[in-house]
Amino acid sequence: FNLLSLRDISRSETIFQSNNKFRGFTLIELLVAMMLFIILLSIAVGGFIRALRTQRAIVALMEANDNVSFALEQMAREIRVGYHFTKLSDSELQFVNAQNLVIWYRLNDGTIERGTESATLQRTYKKITADSVKISNFNIALFGAEDGDGFPPRITISLSVNIRGAGLEKLNISTNVQTTVSSRILDT
Repeated sequence: FNLLSLRDISRSETIFQSNNKFRGFTLIELLVAMMLFIILLSIAVGGFIRALRTQRAIVALMEANDNVSFALEQMAREIRVGYHFTKLSDSELQFVNAQNLVIWYRLNDGTIERGTESATLQRTYKKITADSVKISNFNIALFGAEDGDGFPPRITISLSVNIRGAGLEKLNISTNVQTTVSSRILDT
């Protein structure tokens, strides 16, 4: 038998302890690594959330623009064949359409409305823009409406489109739209 001396045993314990000291991480190193990971993760998640909000706002604004374009096209078709145009205010227009009905277009509470009059002279208005669309700065300019001025009536409609709903109002995103429509019925 070969007995290990006390000296050999103490030497092997020292070697084991010195090798073991470099094998793991200290508690402070683990905490620092976890904090760095949490910081990087929160930055990445914040950027992702901002990208989702921006994408949602862009989609909503595109839908609002499509809706307003459709409403303006509807108005333009009716105005082109209309006559006897009267600007009642900066945001209200009255005229007679091709079916000889008196028509009104106006801004009311952020929506564009089309008004008609019944046989009993009861005026009714219907919205032609969606609830998710908010119209601001709705202006109507009328040129050449006087009889005998030699110009066909021209109506310029300018407006600002904002989005409503799902907390998107606070982003205050808007776009401006303007169109000019000339009546096909010439002035005599």
